[in-house]
Amino acid sequence: MNTMNRAQTNRRRTLLLLSALSWLATGSLWAGDMTPVQLRCEYAVAPLGVDQPQPRLSWQFAASGRGQKQTAFQVQVASSEAKLRRNEGDLWDSGQVAAEQSVHVPYGGKPLTSRQPCYWRVRAWGQNGKRSAWSNPASWTMGTLKEEAWQGKWIGSDLKLMDYQKTLRDLPDFGMEREKDVWAMAKKCRELPGTEEAPAVWLRKEFEAGKPIRRATASICGLGYYELYLNGERVGDHYLDPAFTDYQKRALYVTYDVTRALKQGSNAIGVILGNGWFNLITPHALRFYAADYISPPRLRMDLEVEYADGTRCCIATDPSWKFTTDGPIRFNCVLAGETYDSRQEMPGWDRAGFDDSKWKTALPVTAPEGRLVAQLHPPVRKVQAIPAVSVEKQGDLYRFDLGVETVGWAKLQAKGRRGQAITISYPGSGTHTLGRYQTGKYIFKGEGVETIEPRFCYGGFRYVEVTGLSNAPVAGDLTGQMVCTDLEPAGEFGCSNEQLNQLQKILLRTLRNYNIHIPNDPTREKAGWTQDVESGFFETVYNFQAAPMYRKWQQDFLDIIHTNGYVPPVAPGRFDGPTINGPWWGGVIIYCPWFIYQFYGDREILAESYPAMQLQFDYLGTLATNNILRWGLGDWMEVGSVRPKATPVPLTSTCAYFYFARILSQTAALLGASADAQRYARHAAQIREAYNREFLNAETGQYASGSQASQLVSLYFGLAPEDKRELVLRRLVERIAQDKDHLSTGFVATPILLTGLAELGHADLAWRIATQPTFPSFIDAILNRGNTVMKEDWVGGLVQMPSLQGPIGTWFYHSLAGIRTDPAGPGFKRIILKPETANDLSWVKAWYDCPYGRIVSQWQRQGDKLTFKFTVPPNTTATVHIPATSAAGITEGGKPASRSPGVQLLRQENGAAVFAVGAGSYVFAN
Repeated sequence: MNTMNRAQTNRRRTLLLLSALSWLATGSLWAGDMTPVQLRCEYAVAPLGVDQPQPRLSWQFAASGRGQKQTAFQVQVASSEAKLRRNEGDLWDSGQVAAEQSVHVPYGGKPLTSRQPCYWRVRAWGQNGKRSAWSNPASWTMGTLKEEAWQGKWIGSDLKLMDYQKTLRDLPDFGMEREKDVWAMAKKCRELPGTEEAPAVWLRKEFEAGKPIRRATASICGLGYYELYLNGERVGDHYLDPAFTDYQKRALYVTYDVTRALKQGSNAIGVILGNGWFNLITPHALRFYAADYISPPRLRMDLEVEYADGTRCCIATDPSWKFTTDGPIRFNCVLAGETYDSRQEMPGWDRAGFDDSKWKTALPVTAPEGRLVAQLHPPVRKVQAIPAVSVEKQGDLYRFDLGVETVGWAKLQAKGRRGQAITISYPGSGTHTLGRYQTGKYIFKGEGVETIEPRFCYGGFRYVEVTGLSNAPVAGDLTGQMVCTDLEPAGEFGCSNEQLNQLQKILLRTLRNYNIHIPNDPTREKAGWTQDVESGFFETVYNFQAAPMYRKWQQDFLDIIHTNGYVPPVAPGRFDGPTINGPWWGGVIIYCPWFIYQFYGDREILAESYPAMQLQFDYLGTLATNNILRWGLGDWMEVGSVRPKATPVPLTSTCAYFYFARILSQTAALLGASADAQRYARHAAQIREAYNREFLNAETGQYASGSQASQLVSLYFGLAPEDKRELVLRRLVERIAQDKDHLSTGFVATPILLTGLAELGHADLAWRIATQPTFPSFIDAILNRGNTVMKEDWVGGLVQMPSLQGPIGTWFYHSLAGIRTDPAGPGFKRIILKPETANDLSWVKAWYDCPYGRIVSQWQRQGDKLTFKFTVPPNTTATVHIPATSAAGITEGGKPASRSPGVQLLRQENGAAVFAVGAGSYVFAN
């Protein structure tokens, strides 16, 4: 060793000793500055239109070293960024608040007003008392907080509800229908003549801005869908706004910063309104057409301008606006598609100086019954362009192949003579759309190459079929536009098994395709089916920042729940369907807020939902007899059948009844309702007793038929008696062996199959099932059948959907990488790192961005040696499980783990040494 290396080594040893002494003295290894970063308001960076009176603020930390933990914070909020930089928190200065909380901190300053801009920053104190620097400034803008703050009136056109729609509305309101009634009504709908005339509405307004503009914001609700234009440019990159809601309860508006789109002098506003779900044109088997709100499109908008001299004005919707329905969009329906006649285009309609003398005066229209609420979840955007890989002629049509299934629409470039019409179809699964389905029609203006692309519809598809072209196209003429909710990535997973990596890639595509404002199948129903989404919850939140989307969807349930507590199986919508429902379906109103809380620490959603959660549970109680619930769909789509045959419906339904009683007990305790907590706990105990009396053979440990689902749910959800758990588990293992290590489960049991087996000590068995190459299996349903997305059943058929095969993605993060939230510290305030290594993998790498920052879990196998690399974000702690028969041989950072700074041995448990660690990076080896 040369002198320089020896000096460096000695210096490192000295620094390490000093760090260890510091940790011993302070209980942490606080090192350097801890700077607040990633400031967010209500989950978003610089959101516009926040309409909560006390918005919640969150931040993370950039820091080095180990054990970093916030002990206090100070938030300043100001009415301008300049004031903030002058240390003037004129809206709120919290002062030094002794608290670890850095997620969902409620604003506590002066009352905020509509559309008020707010600028904020934060600093924090660490365990050693050292104060951080101020964060960089962040901002949010308030929404329109009161109805009287709106200046715009609701305006529209002279379009009326069509006779066709009136006929649909006059059909019997079959509400709580049986399945056969659904299809009988569908037959009647198909027999109706339909319509091919449902135009979009164009509205415009010109105004003068006589002074330099400092700031301008537009708040807009255009029902059903809208596009906003200013001075000839489309505003924003959103599509299919606003999101679908029950418009009798809520209609959503969107806020834009449009400062750069305006100019001093003459300006023009243009809005195109599509029908969307608000004015559904084509009937659907799930009877969306029956809603009382169905009406022609309408608009409300405020464009608020602040001039450089501090004065303000508002250009609002009123009868001074003009409209036409003679534009190029002659038909538009979210289910059916669009008809576009390019001969009727109106160049310059959205610019000042356009001749609108033939346009009509906008008409005042009634407001939707629901209240206006800010749309705060991530928008739908074009997230990917997918070029067609081939095109082939099939009779009189050309069939383009994108190579993968996607969601959205196609963009086609083609030539045609003036008046020539073509049809663009997206083959999928039109059984539930009772009329024209995913079909576009285009009429050429005859001016060279024309670009053909719809805007107020979407579909799930891989192939695009075009008829009516004069010239043979090439593949490059068509590009699929993947249009979906632009969810921020939350995690990444990879491993040494390429088939599992392929499944992860396909899962990500499926999840993106499945989310258009809410989770929904884009191919057949475009409906938010409850349990379908519940089955896909965990793989979604491990891969994407999905809390705002699920909060929006939960509000849809709070809007749609019946007064008796019944929750329909589809939300939003008008399909009640008790024979196509069950506790695992309607019970999502209990399930969803609980797991939003577990993953994001969002207590508010529980408080908002608690009354409805109680109401739904009480409804289940009215259906139960002696605490056994026999209603429901059961383990839907189990292997070999759609409706379960191997697992009794009453077993899985009663399991749900018990599970929701436990969730309600825990929720009540969290919210301070101790009497409720005790009552629900007693009820859970009574259900458990009835369940075991009804289904358990105490001598053999078999539940009902002994199916995989029967045994698994009884163990996983805590229904099996403690003294029988080993016996019940033995029966489960034996049953899987009888099935030759193949799964047999459906929508209820599959989400817990792999992770449940791992938690029950059979990670090796979970591995064998997960990597099983033959039917029925994940690999067979997807890879063996050439699917580019996950499908609805185990033979890899029906529509694209993550509900059945998607749970393998949960297992990737939860079990193989071992990243889990600890119920003792929801929202990953406390983390469990417990990788499962009982498999054939040589390495796993994963990261997950929790509310506090990035969690990293990596492990590698070299011969008999395992090395684990973990990163725990600041202001959290973790419990780390290292597979070992003894802690004695485990090292961390190259030294015995027992002597490693910031590492504490807790116990030896189930073949693993368990350590407690604080924030920081760690390398364990065994």
